[in-house]
Amino acid sequence: MANDGKVKSRIRLTQEQLDRVCERHVRFVEGRPNGARANLPFFDLTGLDLSGRNLTGAHLAGAILQNANLREAVLDHADLYGADLRGADLTGSRLFRTDLRGANVRGATMEGATMVEVDLRDGSFATKSSAGELKVVGFEPGPADMSSAIMANADMARAKLSGSFARQVDFSNTKLVGARLDRVDLRGSNFTNADMQGADLTGSDLRGARMDGAKVDQTDLARAIRSDDDAVRHKAAPPPPPPPDPEPADTPSSGIPAEELSGLLRDHMLWLGTGGKQGRQLDLSGINLEGADLSGKILTLAKGSGVQLRNARLKGAQLQAAKFDGADLRSADLTGADLRGATLDRAILIDARLDRANLGMLTIKAGEKVMRASLVRARLAGASLAEARMKGCDLTMADLTGCDRAGADLEDAILEGTRLGA
Repeated sequence: MANDGKVKSRIRLTQEQLDRVCERHVRFVEGRPNGARANLPFFDLTGLDLSGRNLTGAHLAGAILQNANLREAVLDHADLYGADLRGADLTGSRLFRTDLRGANVRGATMEGATMVEVDLRDGSFATKSSAGELKVVGFEPGPADMSSAIMANADMARAKLSGSFARQVDFSNTKLVGARLDRVDLRGSNFTNADMQGADLTGSDLRGARMDGAKVDQTDLARAIRSDDDAVRHKAAPPPPPPPDPEPADTPSSGIPAEELSGLLRDHMLWLGTGGKQGRQLDLSGINLEGADLSGKILTLAKGSGVQLRNARLKGAQLQAAKFDGADLRSADLTGADLRGATLDRAILIDARLDRANLGMLTIKAGEKVMRASLVRARLAGASLAEARMKGCDLTMADLTGCDRAGADLEDAILEGTRLGA
């Protein structure tokens, strides 16, 4: 269940302060100037109004949201790990792939909410975020508590509830197709007319649950605890733990097989090594490579106008004189990458990591020509530029709002119209 918060001091916001945070978060999500992610871990937001707000990707781990108004709020991909949502109103809200592990939603109203692939597992069941990062939030909540919550008419397809506590929950008319309900305490819950096809009910406790009109495979139901005798047998011979979630695939989300991408990179290496006489110049323009791992790859002189590289790993990649204008590099990891002379005009680098990256000038032809790294009108709000080398970089009209520029070298950089505000 959600932690009581004693491990962290609580900061209490007024409604006016919270409204300002939400407005800046919307600008952040939309990539507009002066935006900033809502970063409110362990904050006390009890009873405040967040109705209709777009909080996609907000950081609210351990936050107190008791009796808060979250009607029709958008919380897709938000981090609510261990949050306290007791009595909160989330009617009609959207929580696609939201992290609610170990959260307390006891008595909350989530009627008609869209909760596809929401994660409501035991908070100690998994210690990594969906991005594979270790959860370090200062506390370790136990099972998520959904007792007495109203989840009628909700869409919880493929939701993960493994090991949670959900007694007397109203799941009537709720879509639970393919949901993970293994080892969940569901005693006394109402599944009237719920669609539970393909749901994993292994070891779930359904004693006293109402199943009138529920669509459920009898084979799946047979794996659940339905009587006191079942509970005794289950305690004597508990089912094996479920397999861990699969690691993210190496194949980029564009559907380009890893082998094909490797072939393109090999052709590019040959093209570079033979001065263009053999092989082929790499052209990733417009291709979706979201989440791809290109760490340490040689992308010198590559083309990539409008390439989609959101959440991509480009640690230590060689991108000298590459043309990636208009590229989407949101949340990409470019730590230590060599971007000398690269063109990233109008690129979106919001929340990207560029620590120790080299965005300086590239000298070619024995010093006869110097190429500046160009980030004209690029959006870097919230990016990390710690110790980045940006000597002579063209940042005309670029947005560096909220960037971490600790130790960054901006000597001779062009800063005409550049937003450098905190």
